[in-house]
Amino acid sequence: MKNVYLFTCLIIALYLGLGGCTPKIDIAMEKINVKKVVDQFAQFWETEDMALLSKIMAHDSNMINFGSDASEIFTGWENFRKSAESMMPAFENTKIKVRDQNIRVHASGQVAWFTEIWDWDLMYGGEHAVMSNQRLSGVLERINGKWVLVQFHNSVPAGA
Repeated sequence: MKNVYLFTCLIIALYLGLGGCTPKIDIAMEKINVKKVVDQFAQFWETEDMALLSKIMAHDSNMINFGSDASEIFTGWENFRKSAESMMPAFENTKIKVRDQNIRVHASGQVAWFTEIWDWDLMYGGEHAVMSNQRLSGVLERINGKWVLVQFHNSVPAGA
């Protein structure tokens, strides 16, 4: 009977000592990792680096993303990729100022979401354009150990 008691105590001590075998998520570190990906999304629009876009986006045929124009509804990675490629020739000297960025990471460490405001300054179709106060929000998921965008929504406030 004494052996059963000692064995039970040992099992309980191991369980408590290992935290129930649940890995501890460092939310602050994950926020930093998510921020890198979110910032790279703005960087993509400035550099037109399609390899970067491919790296930070989920290659999911079911995802749906919204651009700032009414016609910009992108279903699936391939459709968004093709649309982004077709937009690039019209954009030149793109600079994006990001402000009011908010990033949240779920306690599971597997899902994150963000909001931010974008101010664009660029040459579009050969003419200087400034597009201020664009709102961008999105969702990221950790897939195969890395954070990728699985959804975004870009909009311009009414009256802007």
